[in-house]
Amino acid sequence: MKKIPLIMLLTLSVCLTLGMAIAVDYPLTVTDSAERSVTIEVQVEKIVVLNSDAAEAVSILGAVDRIVGTTDSVPNYKAYYFADVMGDWEIVGTWKEFNYEKIADLAKNDEGEIEPGTLVICYASKAGEVDENLKPFEEIDVLGLDLYNPETLEEEMTVLGTILDRESEANGYNRWVAEKKAAVAEAVEGLGSPQVYVEGGSASDLGALWTYGHGSSPDDMIGLAGGDNVIDVDESNPKVDWETVLAEMPEVIIKVPAAINQLGWTNTTAMEAFVGEIESRPGADTVPAVQNDKVYVIFRDITLGTASVVGLTYWAEMIHPEAELDPVGVYREYLDMRGLEYPEENFFVYPAI
Repeated sequence: MKKIPLIMLLTLSVCLTLGMAIAVDYPLTVTDSAERSVTIEVQVEKIVVLNSDAAEAVSILGAVDRIVGTTDSVPNYKAYYFADVMGDWEIVGTWKEFNYEKIADLAKNDEGEIEPGTLVICYASKAGEVDENLKPFEEIDVLGLDLYNPETLEEEMTVLGTILDRESEANGYNRWVAEKKAAVAEAVEGLGSPQVYVEGGSASDLGALWTYGHGSSPDDMIGLAGGDNVIDVDESNPKVDWETVLAEMPEVIIKVPAAINQLGWTNTTAMEAFVGEIESRPGADTVPAVQNDKVYVIFRDITLGTASVVGLTYWAEMIHPEAELDPVGVYREYLDMRGLEYPEENFFVYPAI
């Protein structure tokens, strides 16, 4: 029997709960994350995603078949998610520099004329620039959505779902995320708040370690997972020295290395090296996290964007091993939404939890 993707089941559930979805009436006006009023005149037929977060969100909503262009960030860092569908996508630049003429060409019909129905999705910080550069071509809509911050993700998915006439899918995804967050909150309630240090990147300059302070998504995730961030600064992405970390005596250390263009690691060699490097730092043997074998490495992709609730569930299990959670099951469900199988042979966390 053919397996029905989870997002389809969630969508059906929402439709049965709320009644049959009403088709979107155009023109439609929304406010994007750059606080811009964006009016969509007709149904979106073509989508250009200028970052991988937007590509993943469109995929979650079941509209990946409308993507016609992207930047090199998708084939360079997320090819494993889109290998079966991105063969015909046009590369329209890098993650920070875009080829607006190529974008305009993608919006043309068979007669070589630009017609309404093309949507360009970019980060909110880029929306003004992208819109200004596409104005000469007219008829191309620009939407600024970040789609990586858990705090704003639900609202942004709702906006995107409305524009793409995928409101039921957006509601289904948002409800799934809410359920998983609630499960984490219930599992860690009353278990205390261990001191947690999260380190990003793959470099190991002990004088400039990349970490996360107040205002960052990882800081929020630590709290939701039942921990207390040892980096108590009002800066989202500070760099600290190892001596600062040592002084805080973290009980759990989580390493989030730089992105790799594959779905997890095929073996634990690199993961073991990350753990070993941390455990060999000066004075590390005095740190509770090292003494109690609670130095972890996690696959970066599941800590960001539409998959961040997967990372949250893993972090809660790392911080509170006694919590009754199933992070692997949550990841399976997420990949199912994307139409992907969970790769049993690959590794996403080390050591195993």
